Amino acid sequence: MSPRVRLVVALTSTLLIGYIALGSLLGRVFGDSTYTQLTIFNEVVRLVIDAYVDRVDVDRAMAGARLGMTEALDGDSAYLDDAEFRELQQPAADADVGLLLSRRFGLLMVVSVRAGSPAEKAKIQPGDIVKTIDGKHTHTISAPVGLRMLRGAPGSLVKLTLLRGGSDPIDVALARERLQAQPAKGRMLEAGIGYLKVPEVEARTVDEARSELESLRKAGAHSLVLDLRGNGSGPLAEGAKLAELFLKGGVVAKLGGAHVSEETISADPKRSAWSGRTVVLIDLGTAGAAEIAAAALLDNERATVVGTRSFGRAPQQKMVALPESGLLITVARYSSPKGTLIHTHGVEASVKVDLPDEDDEDTAKGKDLFLEKALDTLKAEGKKAA
Repeated sequence: MSPRVRLVVALTSTLLIGYIALGSLLGRVFGDSTYTQLTIFNEVVRLVIDAYVDRVDVDRAMAGARLGMTEALDGDSAYLDDAEFRELQQPAADADVGLLLSRRFGLLMVVSVRAGSPAEKAKIQPGDIVKTIDGKHTHTISAPVGLRMLRGAPGSLVKLTLLRGGSDPIDVALARERLQAQPAKGRMLEAGIGYLKVPEVEARTVDEARSELESLRKAGAHSLVLDLRGNGSGPLAEGAKLAELFLKGGVVAKLGGAHVSEETISADPKRSAWSGRTVVLIDLGTAGAAEIAAAALLDNERATVVGTRSFGRAPQQKMVALPESGLLITVARYSSPKGTLIHTHGVEASVKVDLPDEDDEDTAKGKDLFLEKALDTLKAEGKKAA
C-alpha cells in the first residue's frame, strides 16, 4: 500500500470515528443516506490529494471540513481541536469586555452587549460583525473560543475590528474589567404606569423583579413596561421563571429536538406577581432567557411585544469529548408555548419600531422611540378596554 493510499485510509477512518461519536450522541440514527455521504466524502478526499494543483496541507483541510460541518448546523455548535477543548475545560479569566457572541455568515457576530461594560462604552452594537480579535480573523474561530479570547486579566487590552452595515471597518481597543451584575430596577414613568428594566437574567433576577413589581404596585402602577432590550445573558431556565411572574398558569415554553423528547414547561400560579396590563420591549440584543420570557408573555396574550425581532439564540447544548478534540453541539432548542422556534428564529414583535439612523433628530435629542411606542401602546389598550 502506497503512502498516499495509507493517508486516504487514515483520513477516512478518522472521519468515521468522528461520525460514530456524533452518532452515539444523537442516538445512533444513521441511515443509508449517511453512509452514501461518507462514501462521497471519501472520494472528495482522494481526488483533492491526487489532483489539486498544490500539495495539500491535510491537517488544515480536515480542520476546515470539521468546521464546515458544524457551521452548517447553527451558530453555537462547534468542533474544537485539542488545544481549544482543553482550554475550555479550564476556569475562565475573571475580566471581560461584556460581549456575547454567536456565529453568523461565517464570522462571529455580537448577540448582546452587557450594560455598563467596556463594550457598551465603546458603542458596540448587537448585530456588529467581529472580523478580527487581536488580529486573528474570526472565520475559523467558534463562538465559545471567541468568548474565551475576550477574557483576560483586569486592565489588559483586547483589540477588535468590527463590521457594521456598509461602513468602513471599525477598530476598537477594549480594557477588560471585572463586570458587576446589573440588577432589575423599577421606576414610575407617569401616573399609573411603571417601568421595569431587566438588563440580564440570572439566578437572583426573579426575586429582584418580584420586589420591584411590589414597589411599583405600592406606588400606584397598574400598567407596566417590561424592558428586555439588550438582555442576552443568563441561564435559559431562568427566563421561564421570569415569565411566571406575569402568568397565572399555562405553558411557558417547550424544549425539545429531533433526538430529545419534547418537554413542556408550565407556569406555577403561586409564583405570579403581576396581573396588570403589560408591554414588553425587545430588540436585536434580546436573546436567550429574555427571549423565552418575551415569547411566553406574547403567546399567552399577557403582553404586547414592542420593538424589533430578537436575536434568536436559545439552545440547550452538550459538550462531548472526542479523540484529541471535542464537540459542542446543540441537542435541543426552546420554542414558544404555541410551538414557534426561538433558537435561530427569534421573537417577532407584535408592534414594530423602525430603527432610527444614528443622525436622526429624535435620536440626537435623546428620545427613546421604543419606550415612547410602548407608552402609546399601553394607553391605546387602556382606552380600548375602557
